[in-house]
Amino acid sequence: MPDVAASALVHLGIPLDPAWGLDGRPVQQPGRDDFDALRGTLATRVDETGVPAATVGFTHTPPPGWSVDNSAMGGGGVAEWRGWSFTTDEFWTQAQRDQNRECDIRARNVFAVADGDEWADKAFTGTFDSTLVSPAYPVTGGGTAVLTYTTYYRHEAPQKGEVLVSYDGGSPLSVRTYTSDVSSRTETIALQVPAGATSARVRFRYTGGNNWYWVIDGVGIGRS
Repeated sequence: MPDVAASALVHLGIPLDPAWGLDGRPVQQPGRDDFDALRGTLATRVDETGVPAATVGFTHTPPPGWSVDNSAMGGGGVAEWRGWSFTTDEFWTQAQRDQNRECDIRARNVFAVADGDEWADKAFTGTFDSTLVSPAYPVTGGGTAVLTYTTYYRHEAPQKGEVLVSYDGGSPLSVRTYTSDVSSRTETIALQVPAGATSARVRFRYTGGNNWYWVIDGVGIGRS
């Protein structure tokens, strides 16, 4: 629904002005990212009961270059949401109605989600602690790079979402922390690249228990 106005304007030949702050994106101009390549690999439900049996919409296998670190992840829980998952709107929003998942208006096609609330709907041990790790993006040492991604974060303590960046395989540095609700939006973070660095890798770490969720999509690093 958020795409309707943007699509109509483009159809009428009216250029979209970023200053308008439209939530939608023209359907005539699809923007693909790494996660969208997973569309053909998605599976039907395993433990979920709210999702129709024939609905195809989740995988734990990341796209090439990406990885998920579940070394600190608790055991058990709902299989679909054990650690970061890759899913679609039609699958994820039906996992549990009336919990605002449908308010994720900026993610498109396939996106990444860490959902401690749904994971905890089946017997589990430990806590939810999973990190989504990006490929290495090229950067210029001593310059400024820009990290962009779309996000939607619903919070309940002691849950936390943290964005970390590492350069050339070094120690990850925290660049943003989420400890309160964030409506669906595009984030832009300026990165000061250390002298001599040639690559940057992004980590999205979600920790918590039977709390809420975090959505990530459209990740990229470019020059400022």
